[in-house]
Amino acid sequence: MDQDQAVQAIATADQAEQDHRATRLVELVQLLGDQTVGFSGQAASWLFEDVKATWLYGYFTATVLTAHAFCLRQLAGLLLLLPDDPDLPDSIDSLDDLAAACHERGLVDVELRANLVALHDACSAYTRVNLHEQDMRLERRLVDAEFLGSEEPPLLADARSALNCCVALLHQR
Repeated sequence: MDQDQAVQAIATADQAEQDHRATRLVELVQLLGDQTVGFSGQAASWLFEDVKATWLYGYFTATVLTAHAFCLRQLAGLLLLLPDDPDLPDSIDSLDDLAAACHERGLVDVELRANLVALHDACSAYTRVNLHEQDMRLERRLVDAEFLGSEEPPLLADARSALNCCVALLHQR
């Protein structure tokens, strides 16, 4: 493949995806609204830019994984705004545990906590591996979605839910 052929192949692929990207952009803009948002540091800001990009370009597994990292940063930032708490460990790398700590301190409501736990579970399905037998978490999620008659593909649903968690945390005060 030469440069001209590569340019043409990319243009063809971009054209085929343009309507889907436009639909996702409209959805993103509606979710964000015009409320003031705040980031818990530069890493969170960069991660959110990546969440948006992966969402728009349809890289939904990356959306879930990046959203997970973003939510960790945002929740940690909320906790850092509180007075020092000796009951908190030095670090937490489980979104499930961090969401629980924030909920216990009134920083997130029960609905957002549940959505963050669902994001933790979705991310775990993609990132956890078992070294002694095949991990079937992702396959079970796919079967459950089919059994429940979900209208959209499970990966798209996971990405949309992850995006919603991110936007909710942007608007937390």
